[in-house]
Amino acid sequence: MNNKQETKETGLRRALSVWGATAFVITSMIGTGIFTVPAFVRAATGNGVAALGVWVTGAVLALCGAFCYAELSTRMPKAGGEYQYLANIYGRQWGFVGGWITFFAGFAAPTAASCLAAVAYFSQLAPGWNANAPLIDGLGITQGSAVAALLPLLLAFAHSIGVRPSGRLQTTLAAMTVGAIVILVVAGVSTGRGDWSGVTQGSQATGLWWVALIQVSFAYSGWNAAAYLAGEVTEPRRTLPRALIGGTLTVAILYLALNLLFFYALSADTWQAQISVGKEAAERLFGVSGGLVVSAIITVMILGAISAWTASGPRVYWAMACDGLAPSIFSRLGARSHVPIIATFTQAIVAAIMALTGAFEKLLIYVGSGLMLVSAFTIASVYLVRRTAPPDPARHFSVPGYPFTPAIFILIVIFSWTQTLQEQPIPTGAALITIVSGLAIYHAGRALGWVADSPTIKPEPQSSEGNL
Repeated sequence: MNNKQETKETGLRRALSVWGATAFVITSMIGTGIFTVPAFVRAATGNGVAALGVWVTGAVLALCGAFCYAELSTRMPKAGGEYQYLANIYGRQWGFVGGWITFFAGFAAPTAASCLAAVAYFSQLAPGWNANAPLIDGLGITQGSAVAALLPLLLAFAHSIGVRPSGRLQTTLAAMTVGAIVILVVAGVSTGRGDWSGVTQGSQATGLWWVALIQVSFAYSGWNAAAYLAGEVTEPRRTLPRALIGGTLTVAILYLALNLLFFYALSADTWQAQISVGKEAAERLFGVSGGLVVSAIITVMILGAISAWTASGPRVYWAMACDGLAPSIFSRLGARSHVPIIATFTQAIVAAIMALTGAFEKLLIYVGSGLMLVSAFTIASVYLVRRTAPPDPARHFSVPGYPFTPAIFILIVIFSWTQTLQEQPIPTGAALITIVSGLAIYHAGRALGWVADSPTIKPEPQSSEGNL
């Protein structure tokens, strides 16, 4: 099917090339996680080698997921990611549930957590400002959480312009991010101020290995970003697998390099479960002034991730609205931008409200556990779709190592999630409650006429644009 025909079906513009789609994957993944989660993982495992093992496991998990999503996305190259796969393979009920938890755990909560982390790093650059100072007494709203709440709203304005400018923005941010990490690692090791014994030195471990994996999965979340924009990429059969797999591999390598740098910079007795581990490592290697520069760079990287999520998530709600599974107002595209503006700002507003809570670590576990459940359920659909129709090499990407690749992902998720539920029942249980509430809302919506039994909106056709 050519680009023009596909564009007529979706109403969105196919304007993202391989580079643009890969940039969304990279910037979606590299953000808050790698500069905050290592401290929690190191505290949980007790030494650098064990912590690296968790990060490698997370990389394998993400890569298995990317392989499976590459096949699903080339079979169904439409905007919406998990929503499309669940709705088409399991039925509309599960498509609704997938979209429901994607809204909260997939985009709104990660955006809120990342905004809080960005403020934490930025506060290092403004020594006269106390981000923890109360803003509204009695409500627990601090100055920092208020600033964090403003960020998603500002980025929503930036992404309401159009997919082509969004792609260019993310490509620029991705290039800056990768370049900055390479320079940071090389320069940090070149200072000679660290000690490689930090990789093997031990400290008192909390023993929460599987909780650490959930947190690492938050850092790797975003490997499926290109799937959400599948309705806007050129040549889906070629573009989507390259973006999903290439972006995930790139980030996995960068994550391992950064973890090694952190272990090199910080000795075993200095590790604490705190947010700004990147800043601590930078100060040890480059001094206070160097640490401030690195904090500024990290802040920009985190904003890049928030920016990617601000653009990706609304495509899910747009697709749901077109199918009658979300308020029809979400299906409205900007007259000139052809972007789902209402969906974009709705997600930003919910993220802003979550950011006001300031509960970073609980948001982290909620996001990780919720996304792992939905991803595992989605990846299991590969088995079902293969029964219906074997992959056509000319049209579909085929999962390497099938049937073992999907099984590895699913088994690790099940074991990790059940262990985390025992250790952290509140945020993990909240993710499960979100899924159950999605089922309840779907059936209540059908009974009350809020949810349609079949697609209700046919988007207006738009002509495609040139590649980014």
